[in-house]
Amino acid sequence: MKKIITALFLILFASSVYAAKLYTGGEKYEQDKVVALTLTLNGKMIEWVYKENIGQCLKSKRVASREVGGERVIFACKLVKALLQEDKQAKYGIRLLKIIE
Repeated sequence: MKKIITALFLILFASSVYAAKLYTGGEKYEQDKVVALTLTLNGKMIEWVYKENIGQCLKSKRVASREVGGERVIFACKLVKALLQEDKQAKYGIRLLKIIE
């Protein structure tokens, strides 16, 4: 019985150490003139994604417009002031958290 309890304790300890190492994101900061691909539905901006440059944004916009289509959905590339976060799991290493202006 002691061996089972010890084994369970070791497993729980190892899993908690692993969970502590999970990535939660990097530093947050504001920046002007960030390229963002936005999705507007019925006049309300509901989604936004960071893009590295305007060329990548226009390419993504073209693909998304062809896939989704529709009259109520509008994709747009904009230069915005945004709250960003370093994120090594994101494609460009940056995640756009919120559009400020």
